Parts: sequence; structure tokens; C-alpha cells
Amino acid sequence: MTTTNENTRAGETQARKPRRWLRRVGIALAMLLVIVVTAYLVTHFLYPHWLQQRVPNDAPRIAFSLDNSLLGQIGITDVTYQRALAKAGGRLITFRPDAAGDPNVSTEAVRALLERERIDGVLLTGGGDVDPNLYGGSPENTMLVHRLRDDFEIALIQAARAANLPVLGICRGCQIINVAFGGTLRNLREEEDMKGCHLVLTGHPVELVPGSALAEMLGVTDLAKVASLHGQAVGELAPEAKIAATGPGEVVEAIEVDTPAGRGWILGIQWHPELTLDDEIQHQVFRTLVDRARTARQRRRAR
Repeated sequence: MTTTNENTRAGETQARKPRRWLRRVGIALAMLLVIVVTAYLVTHFLYPHWLQQRVPNDAPRIAFSLDNSLLGQIGITDVTYQRALAKAGGRLITFRPDAAGDPNVSTEAVRALLERERIDGVLLTGGGDVDPNLYGGSPENTMLVHRLRDDFEIALIQAARAANLPVLGICRGCQIINVAFGGTLRNLREEEDMKGCHLVLTGHPVELVPGSALAEMLGVTDLAKVASLHGQAVGELAPEAKIAATGPGEVVEAIEVDTPAGRGWILGIQWHPELTLDDEIQHQVFRTLVDRARTARQRRRAR
């Protein structure tokens, strides 16, 4: 009888072990879910709201074409730019590719959107590759192509230029600026030596063209290290663009586009100054965007 009871207890103990393991797994998953949800709420709502509260009510309104990658969807990309623009004194107004309410994304519809939202400047950010069909490129080795976003941002660039608004493009933003004005792109993923220099988080040095508006703005002709992570870059330069900086392998790292009567300002840089917010020299690009947006607002109100 004793043996039978012992066997029963042993069996119950063995049965409880899997249940305890499942409970522990369940508790761990629940805790992970709470952490993820909390992080999402903080990064997507609370922290951006806190940043916006720090910006003056009359801060220039900067249209922000949001990254369509996973980081952009969960708000991490948004937060990095919110921090940079808040520090520079600007207010980001998030636009989605369908913001103009026009399936054909016409420049006229986007221009009306800029007027309606009282936009003073434009910031174009990173994300997937630009559709190669827009510049006669090969569809091989492209990633996260989002044609609606391409069409929207090209219309946004054209509308901003017509309105003499400043435009700053970062990473993919630099690429779409070149394509918008008739240039092409270079796929660095097909060049092993270039991919090892530019498609990495460790960064690389940049040489600025002496006499360029970018060099004058930053007050230097070289940067020892910039945060770089891009699989494409400017290829054939757009007719209206000028090279403002290069990186390893003579890859174009910045371009400037001429604007009517010099009243606008269009700059594309391939690296990520928003990731080096403590670098006051690189942060100058955001301060310049905000300053020029403020000037554009004053000019518009004086009309």
C-alpha cells in the first residue's frame, strides 16, 4: 500500500513539473508583452508628446515624411527626428504617403496640403529603396520599395520648391531628391567593397567640397566619422544638383540643388546626423532647416 501511495505521489509530482514549466513560460511571455506595449506607448506617444511640449508654440512647422520600415511604424525613427528637431526649435508634422488624399499624388494636391497644414519646411527621411523604374535602374537587389511613398515625396519636393520652402533629405531622402530632379541611383549592395564601407553601423569619414553651401554651413571641410547605413547612393547626378560631399570610394554623401532666386534651400545628405545629436557640427543641418523654415514663414506672411 505504501508503495502504491509513493508511486501515486511520484506521478503527481512528475505531472506538476510540465505545468510549472508552462506557467513560467506564460508569466515570462506576459512580462515581455507588458514591456513591449509599455515601450511602444512611451516611444510612440508619451515621449514625442513631451518633446512637442518643449517646442515653442510659434515654432516653424516641418513636414515629416515618415519612414515606412518597421522602425518607422513603431515610432522609433519618429522619436530620433523628434529629438533632433525639438533641439533645433522646430515642430514636426507627420505626413503619410496618402496625406494629400489624391491617389495620383499630384503636385497641386500636395501644394494644397502644405498650405492647409501651414508647412514652413520639409524633412525627408530614411526607409526602403526608391523604385528603380523611376530612374531606369535594375529591380535586382532592391528592398522595401514603396512606390506610393516615392510619388508622394517627389511631389512634396516639387511643391516645396515652388513655394520656396527649405527641404532637407537624409539617407533615402537624399536619394529621392536626386531622382526627383532627374538623377539616378547606385546600388552599393552589388559592390562588396563599397557595401563594407557604407552599409555598416560603424560609420566612415566624409569630405566636404570646399566652397559648397554645406561646408560653409558646418564650418568644416571634413567630418572624421558619420553614422552611415545605406545600400544605395546617388549615381548619375541630377542636372540641377551639385555634389557637396563624398565618402569612401568617392560615393556621393551630399548634394545641393539650385533654387529659384536662391530663396529656397534643398540639401540631401546620405548619413544620419540625427543619430549623433551630441555632435554640434552635424546638428547644424537641423538648425539651418529650422532657421530657413522660419524665414520662409516670415516671407509668406509678408505677402
